[in-house]
Amino acid sequence: MKKAYILLADGFELIEALAPYDVFCRGGIDVKTVSISNLEVVRASNNVKVEADLLISEIRNFNDADLIYLPGGYPGYENLAKDPVVGRIAKLQYESGKLLAAICGAPTVLLKNQIAFGKSITSHSCCKNEMSVNYNYTGRAIERDGNLVTAIGAGHSIDLAIELARILAGDEAVAKIKKGMELL
Repeated sequence: MKKAYILLADGFELIEALAPYDVFCRGGIDVKTVSISNLEVVRASNNVKVEADLLISEIRNFNDADLIYLPGGYPGYENLAKDPVVGRIAKLQYESGKLLAAICGAPTVLLKNQIAFGKSITSHSCCKNEMSVNYNYTGRAIERDGNLVTAIGAGHSIDLAIELARILAGDEAVAKIKKGMELL
């Protein structure tokens, strides 16, 4: 069974974190939400409280991760980007050749930690100018360049989750997910 970790920082975008969580569960992917603070409860950008499955301090390493996923949301993506542990985890994940994904403003975590310079990416339009300097910014809804997958924003959360589920669990699992969600 493939394993995915969704890193949560205060101010995360609710749909960008929980839509993939739901899709991954439906696809038979072992998914865990991880609070990057020492508190189990993390506040979304719309002030909804979510109880994370794990604290980042409870995980010795993320070597078992097939996917590290970074949701956006403001100021969640800024909180992810300024956390050195998150930066190390993302960098190790990318450099190991395993799947790293970010949506909305969360691709700035890549920039702040000098990850994947020169690769094709997308992000929320608010970050376009910043991201265009060191990346091939495409502005597409979803962009995949090797083991890096990025998406433009909240409206594409399910599409991104489906694409990540396809990579992790295959077309058959995605067909079942889509049928169950009436996406066919």
